[in-house]
Amino acid sequence: MRYDDIIILDCKENMNKGKTYTYFSSLPEMLNDTDRPYPPYHYVMKTDDDTYFRLDNLVESLKPLPREDLYYGYVIPCRSMDPFVHYMSGMGYMISWDIVEWIRESPIPKNHLEGPEDKVFGDWIREGHRAKNRYNAKWSMYNFPEPPTQCTHELWPDTIAVHLLKNQEKWIQTLTYFNVTSNLKPSKLYHIP
Repeated sequence: MRYDDIIILDCKENMNKGKTYTYFSSLPEMLNDTDRPYPPYHYVMKTDDDTYFRLDNLVESLKPLPREDLYYGYVIPCRSMDPFVHYMSGMGYMISWDIVEWIRESPIPKNHLEGPEDKVFGDWIREGHRAKNRYNAKWSMYNFPEPPTQCTHELWPDTIAVHLLKNQEKWIQTLTYFNVTSNLKPSKLYHIP
């Protein structure tokens, strides 16, 4: 509330019953303002709270990409490199503003709200013939290295996002690797080993 940078959705907390639709479809009404430039944002992102994003690397990766009809993220399944086959992982995906507005207006998302949220989102895009511009940020976006799977690799400098930071130790290891905490002043309010 202090910085006017948090959105509280008008829906019950849920994973697979329409929260993603509520989020994206609410944005045009909240953010379109006749007193400000249009579009209010070029891109909008949905991300999980167990994902660490390196925003400078994310911004750099977006510079050469189009600002319309874009769907950006880590394509699922893990072995796939083709962003047109399935959908982007829920660790974090970004869409251009025109797709946000389409979600609000189209009957396709409104009529298909339930199911695994990221897969359902991919279904909307496919059924609506949207996202002609797709960008697979694999392997700059990946799952935490442990336990090793087809979706993981070691932490590395060109990282955009690390997902599945499910406990404090994984957060500490990730933030330490990227030197995020090295300049923090000591405080009685937190402990960083």
